[in-house]
Amino acid sequence: MLAEHGNISVGIDLGRDYSQIAFCSKSDRAPLMVMQSEEEKEENDYLIRTPVDLFSLVERKDARGVEVLYQFLKECFALLKGAGSVEHMTVMVTMHEMKGIWSDVIRTALLKLGIPSSAIFLQGHLESFYAYLMNQKKELLTYHVALLEYERDCITAWHFWLERKTKPVLAKTEKCFRLYLDNKARKGRGDEEWGILRDSLLHKNLEKMFENTPFSAVYLVGREFEGEWMDKSFRFLCRKRRSFRGDNLYTMGACYAAMEENGATACKDTLYLSDDMIQHNLGMWMEIRGQEGYYPLVNAGINWYMARHTCEFLLGDEKEVVIYSRTVRGEEMEHTLALSQLPDRPRRATRLRLPLPHRTDAGCGRRILDLVNCIRLPVKSGKQISAFPEKGRKGRNDGNVSVVSCESGETSVLYREY
Repeated sequence: MLAEHGNISVGIDLGRDYSQIAFCSKSDRAPLMVMQSEEEKEENDYLIRTPVDLFSLVERKDARGVEVLYQFLKECFALLKGAGSVEHMTVMVTMHEMKGIWSDVIRTALLKLGIPSSAIFLQGHLESFYAYLMNQKKELLTYHVALLEYERDCITAWHFWLERKTKPVLAKTEKCFRLYLDNKARKGRGDEEWGILRDSLLHKNLEKMFENTPFSAVYLVGREFEGEWMDKSFRFLCRKRRSFRGDNLYTMGACYAAMEENGATACKDTLYLSDDMIQHNLGMWMEIRGQEGYYPLVNAGINWYMARHTCEFLLGDEKEVVIYSRTVRGEEMEHTLALSQLPDRPRRATRLRLPLPHRTDAGCGRRILDLVNCIRLPVKSGKQISAFPEKGRKGRNDGNVSVVSCESGETSVLYREY
């Protein structure tokens, strides 16, 4: 049984076949892996079998998927008995790729378990690996870092590096190669011959990847890397650099990321640029409680599936709404939502809803709902501006947009005026 703790950070790696869970209290220095039973503890095995039908149900958008995931997570959290109440846990769930349907299902299941909406966080494996790296010895990040993942007859290689000349420091990743080692590539070869060929193919790809780039560390993820088949490749990887192998890096990384959200650790001076990250701050000039000003809607630096913001407002005389965007690099634009399809109504008689969860930055404002008539509105091309409507500078929408409510996440209401 775990010792009694206060605030707990939890990392969950949700896998198609197996899942893992790690936790850390504020008094702990590093995450601890959770084992399913005392018997498995002796085998040093942290794998928890994922329900066989979970992924198929969710990916088919079958409503039963939420219940299956809820029951599974309930069993996982039961392994944390003694760690404290779920109401005081911060949870980060990581997956190979966090898709929109999964973000909704995971959030729903965790809310049903009693995890507060504000304590639920999601990310993909690469971002979890980044969180893990940033909590290791700094010398491992002297140069580039390689990640090799062997899963389902395929080896995928990425390299990570830090751009230290920028402020904040930018952490970047790039896929280097994907090597398929399935039965088609094997062509009926015996184990020994196939091991030699696999080693040769991997070594060839590694030489090309490492040819003109210095690497200070290499991480191997996947049980297929076990054994002696990759002798030549492993000797190459260990040449003048540190090499590690493990199957819980994503789980540990998710827990480190939860710890950061919990204030227990920090990567304050580094920003990870992932494909899922929203790279624009979005906001509007609007009237709230009788006061006009610029109000942010979505902040850059968070993943698109964590940006759940809905704004409802009353429209004035103009049939358009302007949204301002600023990239993480400081580029500023204004985007006009043309409302020409709206019928003529008196001032403040039109109530609109603008949802802002979107797959990419390009989705900004593509969906706006007239609560009287449901319509889709075109977006005019963005226009570059010299300065944001901040610090005394008025923006467009001046006197035209009066907010009824703005909601962020599942429940929190930021502004409300009736």
